[in-house]
Amino acid sequence: MNAQMRPLGHDQEENEYWMGDEGRIIFLLSAIDRTVIPIAGGKAANLGELTRAGFPVPPGFTVSSAAYSLVAERAGLESILTALAATHPADTTHLAELAATARERLLSAPVPTAVVEAIAAAYQTLGNNIPVPVAVRSSATLEDLPEATFAGQQDTFLNIVGIDAVIDAVQRCWVSLWSDRAVAYRARQGLDQQTVKLAVVIQRMVSAEVAGVLFTANPVTGTRDEIAIDASPGLGETVVSGLTTPDHFVLRRRWCRWSIAERRPGRREVIIRARSDGSTEQIKGSTSMDVSELPDQALRRLARLGAAIERHFGRPQDVEWAWADGELFIVQARPITALPEPLPHPSKLQLRMGGMFAEMLPIRPYPIDLTTWMPALFTAIAWIFAPLGLAGPRFDQAFVEEDGIAVRFSGRSSVHLSLSVLLVPVRLLRLIRRYNPIQWRDDPLLAAAQARAHALEAREFQALSWKDLLATVHEALALPLPIAGELRRRYMPRATLAAGLLRAVLGLLRVGDRFGVLLSGAENKTLEANRALETLGTQVRSDPALVEAFARYEAGALRTELKSLRSRQSFLERLDAFLDRYGHRETTSALLVSQPTWKDAPEVVLGILKGLALVEPRSQTSRPAWEVARDELLAHPLLRFWLLRTIFLKLLREARCLLQIREDTHFYATLPLPTIRRTLLELGRRLVIIGVLASPKDIFHLKLSELERVDGRWPPPSQLADELRKVMLRRKERRAELESTPLIDPRLFGRTELEGGVLLSGTPGSPGVAEGPVRIIRDGSQFDKLRPGEVLVAPYTNPAWTPLFQRAAAVVVDSGGAASHAAIVAREYGIPAVMGTIEGTKKLTDGQRVMVDGDQGRVALLGGKGLT
Repeated sequence: MNAQMRPLGHDQEENEYWMGDEGRIIFLLSAIDRTVIPIAGGKAANLGELTRAGFPVPPGFTVSSAAYSLVAERAGLESILTALAATHPADTTHLAELAATARERLLSAPVPTAVVEAIAAAYQTLGNNIPVPVAVRSSATLEDLPEATFAGQQDTFLNIVGIDAVIDAVQRCWVSLWSDRAVAYRARQGLDQQTVKLAVVIQRMVSAEVAGVLFTANPVTGTRDEIAIDASPGLGETVVSGLTTPDHFVLRRRWCRWSIAERRPGRREVIIRARSDGSTEQIKGSTSMDVSELPDQALRRLARLGAAIERHFGRPQDVEWAWADGELFIVQARPITALPEPLPHPSKLQLRMGGMFAEMLPIRPYPIDLTTWMPALFTAIAWIFAPLGLAGPRFDQAFVEEDGIAVRFSGRSSVHLSLSVLLVPVRLLRLIRRYNPIQWRDDPLLAAAQARAHALEAREFQALSWKDLLATVHEALALPLPIAGELRRRYMPRATLAAGLLRAVLGLLRVGDRFGVLLSGAENKTLEANRALETLGTQVRSDPALVEAFARYEAGALRTELKSLRSRQSFLERLDAFLDRYGHRETTSALLVSQPTWKDAPEVVLGILKGLALVEPRSQTSRPAWEVARDELLAHPLLRFWLLRTIFLKLLREARCLLQIREDTHFYATLPLPTIRRTLLELGRRLVIIGVLASPKDIFHLKLSELERVDGRWPPPSQLADELRKVMLRRKERRAELESTPLIDPRLFGRTELEGGVLLSGTPGSPGVAEGPVRIIRDGSQFDKLRPGEVLVAPYTNPAWTPLFQRAAAVVVDSGGAASHAAIVAREYGIPAVMGTIEGTKKLTDGQRVMVDGDQGRVALLGGKGLT
C-alpha cells in the first residue's frame, strides 16, 4: 500500500484523510463541510455537515473530484469539453453525440492504481476489513446547491458489496456525469460544462424497512410550519424515482410539538429490497401486503429531525431518510428549490398596492433603480399626501431586500396619519382657493422644470468628469418632485373636489352613470403622442418606397435602411423630431431607469409604425361621447336655469382636468429618464475600461452610493475596484437565481370563479364587447406583430403601449386596474379592456378567437367562426 495512504483505525482523528500520489483522493464524511464543495461535491458536503453536527448519518467517505480529474485526463475529455462549451443548448442532437463520446472514453479509461488502492483502503475500514454492503452515490460539484439541486441527474447504486463492485460503481457514477439528461440539464441552466466534476459518496448501506423523502416546508403551499413526508416500504429509491405512490403525511407544528394533520395511504405498486448477494430486487406490491409501516411516534421523531436539519442549514430542506431496526438515518439533504412563499393574507391596501406594483414593475428593479429613480418618484408621491396630514408611502418598506436586490414585494409601504392632520381643512381650502386646475399648464414651475430637463440632456456626457456625471444624476433626480409632486399637490385638490361635486350633482339628477363618460376624452400628452405617431404612419402609407421598406425589414434594421434612402430624409427628420418631443417615454416601466426609453430604443417606435402603416386609422366622424353626454344633460329642466347651468359647466371643466393633470405630470416627470440612463451608462463604460464591469449595463447591479465611493479618484484604488466587481458579480448571480420567482406574489390577487365558456376574468377597464384573434405582445420588441382587429393580450402596459390601441379590437392585460393608463386610453378609443387577469398571457395563445367583455371583465373562448 502506498505510504501516503493510511487505513484509519477507530482511534485516529476524524479530520484525517488518505492521500494518493496524485492528490487528495479520499475524505471521511466527518472531515468535510460546505467549504469543500469543489472537492467533495454538494451531496457529500451536506452529509459531512450533518455528520459533524451529530445527525444520524451512516458512516462513509467521499472519493474526491481529484480522482475524477485523473481519470478524465487519461480519457482525453478536454476536446469534448471544448466542443460542448461551443454547442448551443438547443442543439440537443449534437449535445447527445458529445455526451455519448465522453461516456465511452471514461468507461475505457483505466482507473489509476493510486485511486483504486485509496478506495479499497477506505472501504475496508467501513467493515473492519470485512466486505459490507454500501450505497455508492454521485456527488457533483454543481449539485444540491440552493439555486439548482440537479436531482436525479447522476446515478446512485445501492447494496454494493466487494471492492471490485465498488470500483465499478464509482466508475459508472463518473460516467453518469455525462448522461444525456445531465448534459442537457446543465446546458439549460447555462452552466459551464468544462468546470463540472464529480465526487462519489460511499456509505454503509441501511437495509431500510421503510424509507422516503421529507420536506421541511410544505412544497405545494409553501407553509413553513408544516412538514410533508412520503414513505414506502423497502428502500427509498421507489419514492425518489417515482416508481410507487407512497404513503403521504403532513405534520403541523402546534405549541412546540408536531401533530399529524393529514394522512393518505399509498398504493405500494413497487417495493425495492436489498438482496443478500449484494444487489437489489423489485417486488410487485399491493395495498394488502403485510409490510412495515412507519409508526406515528417515528413520524414525529422524523419531523423533529427535519426541523433540526432546517435550523442547521438556515433554509428549508429536502431530506432523504431511512428507518431500520427502530432507528432513523439521514442519507441525503439538499435545499428545496422553487419553494413558494407562504400563502399571503393581504389587507385591502396591500391588494391595491400589489396590483399597482404588478402593473408598474413587470420586471425586477435593479439596485440602481432602487437607489435613484424609484426613491425620487416616491418622494414626489409622498409630497402629494402632505396637505392631507398623511405621511407616506415609504419606499424603503415596499420591498424585501437582500444585498440591494428586491427579492419580493412586502406590501408594507403604508400611509400614516401625522400630527398635522388637524390643519388639513385649512391647507386644502388655501390650495383650492389659490390654484385653479384649468390653469395648471401655465404654472411657471412646469416651464422651469422642462427647461432644466432639456438643459441636462444637452450636456456632453463623455466630456464630463466622474464627479460631474454624478452631479448630473442628482440634478435630474430632483425634477420629479416639482412636477409629479408639487404641481399635483397644488392643482389636484380643486380638481378632485370638482369631480366629487359633479358626481353628487349627477346623482341628484339621477344620471350618475354619466360620470365616467363626462370625464373621458380630456386632451393629454398620451393622446397627443399617439396622433403624432398616426401622422408618421400616414406619411409611410403615402410613400411606396417607405411602404416597401417597412414591409421588408424588421424594426431593428429599419432605421439603418431608411438612412440609405436619401429621398426619405424628411421622414427621418420627422421621426427624430417625434423622438425629441416624446422619446423619453419608457418602454417597460416609468419606475425603472435601467430600462430603455424610446430615445434609447427607437426600434420600438418603428415597430409601432410597422403596424400603423398597414391600414388607415379608425375614422372618428362622430362627436366625442363626452360632448354628447354633456349636451343631453344641459337639456335637463333643472340645468336650464342660468346659475345651475353655469355651476355645472364650471364643475365639469375643472373635473375634466383631474385625469389630464395625472397623465401629463407623469409625462413631464419622466423627461429626465434618458439623461439619467445615459449618464449611468457613461459611468459604466468607464468602469468597463478599467476592468470592473464586463458591460456598461452591469452598472445597474450597483447602488448609487457605491458609485459615489469613487469620489472623483480615477482610476479608483484597486481595492475599491475589486470590491465593486465582486459586488456586481454577486448581485448578478443572485438576480439570475430569482429569475423564475415573481416580484409580486400572484396569490395576492384573488381569482373569480369562472362559469360556462369564460376563460379569464379580471377588472372591467373599458366598456364594450368585441371579438377577434388573440395576439400576445410581451414587450416593446414585439409591437410590430399586432395586426388590425386583433385582441391585444399583454403582461403589463404603460403609456408607451397605447399607440397599439388604435389597431386593437380589445385589450386584455395580466395586471392593472380601471385607473391604469391602459384602461383610461382604451376608454378614449372606445375599445373594451379587461385588466388584472393575472394569467391571460399564460392561458391564451396567438390566433385563438376570443370575446372580450369589458363591461363584466371577462374573456371567453370562441369557436373558429366566432359569434353569430
